[in-house]
Amino acid sequence: MAVKKRGSYWWYDFRCNIHKIRHRASLREARTKAEAEQAEANKRLECFGAAYGQPQKQTPKLSEFIDKTYMTWAKTNKKSWPDDELICKAVKAHFKGKRLAEISPMDVERFKKVRHETPTRHDEPRSAATVNRELTVLSRVLALAVDAGHIGENPCRRVRRFKEDNARVRFLTDDEEARLMKKIGEREPLRSVVVFALNTGLRRGEIFSLRWSEVDWSRNFIHVTNTKTGRSRIVPLNERTRAVLQQRQQKSQSEFVFVSRRTGTRLRNLRNGFGKACEDAKVTNFHFHDLRHTFASRLADAGVDAFTIAELMGHSTLEMTKRYTCDRRAKGAGGRRAHSEAQDQKGGHNLVTKAKTASRVTCRFARNAGDSADLQSPPGTGSQVFETGALIHYATSPRKERLEVRG
Repeated sequence: MAVKKRGSYWWYDFRCNIHKIRHRASLREARTKAEAEQAEANKRLECFGAAYGQPQKQTPKLSEFIDKTYMTWAKTNKKSWPDDELICKAVKAHFKGKRLAEISPMDVERFKKVRHETPTRHDEPRSAATVNRELTVLSRVLALAVDAGHIGENPCRRVRRFKEDNARVRFLTDDEEARLMKKIGEREPLRSVVVFALNTGLRRGEIFSLRWSEVDWSRNFIHVTNTKTGRSRIVPLNERTRAVLQQRQQKSQSEFVFVSRRTGTRLRNLRNGFGKACEDAKVTNFHFHDLRHTFASRLADAGVDAFTIAELMGHSTLEMTKRYTCDRRAKGAGGRRAHSEAQDQKGGHNLVTKAKTASRVTCRFARNAGDSADLQSPPGTGSQVFETGALIHYATSPRKERLEVRG
């Protein structure tokens, strides 16, 4: 009998030679080996009956299961379900006509190979990360099929993903920024979106979904709610971002801050405007998301600690913030101070624009809206206070740094 105990559960694992299908599942109700062997025997008998007795019920086709089951589940449980819908089109095209029980690990390997060798619609090589995202969606589809009892094992579990190198960090230099903004000119909403991204570090989707109700004019910050991680955060405004918002509010007739001039509804993309501007400005290998990297890089150059950068960027772990702080540590405090002073002289974009010494300062800490607590820096500690309108950041030691929003 092919039963084994793994952890606290018994499992059966055997291959039916009649249909060439592997059957594998946990027996959560089995408490002894004898009960597990009895369950396995019943499963083998079921396979025998399907072959020589009553006809075996056919499993659904993969395409039908995706449309009727997976997409229903994805729309309920995933914010990124529109991306899954696009990926599923490629999955259904590759496995056209195949039933769930007919998909083997080798079929998944072929899918992985074909997708990696197929260029994108822009005739560019498909990255390993993109193929891995497609495999993740396919694996989730087949996992739901296992839960529904259509198949005994998820074949994707035996297929290795490509190794990824996601350490890309491309920053916009001051000279590149000047050239890029010159080429953008007064084109709206492209200019406003680029300035806003450079000075807040918001993701593209967070910018496009920003509402006027999330702008707090009195306390000079925005409350970002539609985030990738699902956790809202507060991002302070500097003079440039506040000016952008004031300019757009004068002409706005929508609940959204950034609206398409063509449709009058929420902005959903910049089409080819940003890419064309980068090409004209000779800013190579630069993506819109790199504006976010530039924001974080300038904070690190100005001496802002990793905890504050992670708070402003909405990072779930400090591992994601290390890329901005580790390689800049070698520059030393002198290099960061010189960079900050240079930015200050020309009205730069750093959130941290000036520092002063304070013997005592009272602030209010706010991670989420309505979540606040009064804090004070001890007198006589010589704590550094970085001030940018609504943002107060003070530190008495590396382990006692706080991000404060002052009303």
